[in-house]
Amino acid sequence: MAALAFVLFWVLLGVGLLLVALRGGARGSAARGQSGRRSRRIGGLGFVLALLVLGIGVPAAVVATVNQRDSIPSANVSNLTPLQQHGRDLFGGAAQCKNCHTLAAAGTGATVGPNLDERRPPYNLVLNAIENGRAQGNGAMAANLVQGRDAQAVAAFVAAAVNQPVPKDVPKQ
Repeated sequence: MAALAFVLFWVLLGVGLLLVALRGGARGSAARGQSGRRSRRIGGLGFVLALLVLGIGVPAAVVATVNQRDSIPSANVSNLTPLQQHGRDLFGGAAQCKNCHTLAAAGTGATVGPNLDERRPPYNLVLNAIENGRAQGNGAMAANLVQGRDAQAVAAFVAAAVNQPVPKDVPKQ
């Protein structure tokens, strides 16, 4: 929808410029007795309107669309369950996973912990790492950063993001 509005705006702008050109442009306006002050005022209003639409309206529409999506295009996941959506929020927020792990679906690129896009860990391994922690390599992951349903949510989100199956006994809500 936003792309259609964007294209329509430019088409209408082009048609408007064509009509002005066909009427003789700025010199044609002066010849018909229209004052320069009036045309400058109309031009200024057009500029302000275009600035509002392109500078505020389009970015606001893009941000609203991104915040409301329930899919991960980079992982070919079309719809996240409510549990996975909660896991996505935790991964980037309270669980602080984003500070150490790279996961394209979450928009993170940290290098302290393993790159989850490359490792593609299954649900059970992620849940085990969250519950028990890890102390291999250069860093150490503390145990129980999130617990219970929150741990299941993060594990389900990571599994979905890397195209790993989520066990059927994991609740969807």
